[in-house]
Amino acid sequence: MLRNTQGQILQQKLSPQAIQAQLLLAIPTMALEQEIKKQLEENPVLEDSVEESQAAEDTAAYEYAQDSWNDFPTQRRNSDISDEERTEYLINKQAKTKESPIEQVYRMGLETNELIIAEEIIGSIEDDGYLRIPLEEIAEDITEKFGFTPSPEEMELVLGTVQRLDPVGIAARNLEECLSIQLKEQGNGLDETDRDLCLKMINEHFEEFKLKHFENLAKLLNVPLAKVSELFEIIHKLNPAPGKQDTAADYIFPDYIVTESEGKIVVELSGDSRSPVRISRKYMEMLKDKSTEKETKDFLRNKFDAAKWFINAIQSRRDTMLKVMNAIVERQMEFFKTHGEGLKPMFEKDIAEAINMDISTVSRVVRGKYVQTDFGIYELKYFFSSGMRSDSGEDVSNKILKQKIRELIENEDKSKPLSDDKLAEMMNKEGFGLARRTVAKYREAMKIPKATLRRKIILN
Repeated sequence: MLRNTQGQILQQKLSPQAIQAQLLLAIPTMALEQEIKKQLEENPVLEDSVEESQAAEDTAAYEYAQDSWNDFPTQRRNSDISDEERTEYLINKQAKTKESPIEQVYRMGLETNELIIAEEIIGSIEDDGYLRIPLEEIAEDITEKFGFTPSPEEMELVLGTVQRLDPVGIAARNLEECLSIQLKEQGNGLDETDRDLCLKMINEHFEEFKLKHFENLAKLLNVPLAKVSELFEIIHKLNPAPGKQDTAADYIFPDYIVTESEGKIVVELSGDSRSPVRISRKYMEMLKDKSTEKETKDFLRNKFDAAKWFINAIQSRRDTMLKVMNAIVERQMEFFKTHGEGLKPMFEKDIAEAINMDISTVSRVVRGKYVQTDFGIYELKYFFSSGMRSDSGEDVSNKILKQKIRELIENEDKSKPLSDDKLAEMMNKEGFGLARRTVAKYREAMKIPKATLRRKIILN
């Protein structure tokens, strides 16, 4: 009954305010700066909180100091970049930053179910921009987290939407799909005939394309050899890894700072991410002025409402992020006390239950966020296990599961290596209910070849 009720709720379309609130939770601190800048440009009654003396005349909601990126160290591990270079990079990056896929999704006005699916797909994209987790596994995660089961058609539809975001081709499941998406969406100035030939080369004759068998391609496509060469060069100009960023200046700007002081673990938001904006005193006085025209007053009231809501949303974001991080630290206290040892199995639902929040809220807070500690910088999802509960009722981390699979493979008969099905069977006998595809996922994550490629000829 609960699931049906939740499913009905999820079919609703979120209000613009709700979408913005979720966006603020989902985006990292770096992107928050861009969102604040955008709001300052669009809403004239918002202004920078520069003069602290004036804050006393405003309501408490608007008394937040200017956020400063210089208040916290922004170095990545093993970086010897100077503070001046970092500052310059930050300024330049802020000026050039495009909206991330998650930001783009939030501005599309999707139905709630579609938004959740898009969030989960984007959260599963790897660093090079590819989606290697099967859609059915993502759908299973959605069912477990949110209580509704998207159909394969819904998953494919939303995936297609994500793949058309900037950069085009992100979330492709393989190189063929990535190149095809770019050809369909961008076109690169091709006429329809050339585009269709390129698509046919990729979708129907990819092996020939990959091996540069130009003569065979010319026969298969029924075009001159020179045309094949021309099309080949066009395809090679496409981006094979749309999610990959320039690593020359690959900095991580933490959202949290966790330190140990006098035996206690202290959690802070980087730069004390309180709202750097407040209501303009000038426009407040204009609204109160009886001589101000009604049309102008109506306009200002709408802008004031939007400004108040935005400021409150930033404060809510701050409070929610601190609640989530403090709950993570409390559960993983041993990890922080021992500087990286003793990580416990933990799931997003554990944190959601601990702080009495919806799991979707926790998911948005965790996704794409980083924490700086005295012993390194960690992505928040590092603290969560894609683990399971054993038959004995014990929570088991995916790290432990991977180690057990590795041990089974290391001890296998090299002339008859264990298939993923056999590995799953052996893991189940040990009390770990793993599906074959889960075993395959863990094996691939550990860069272990499949059974046929591990086979060795043993000479007597």
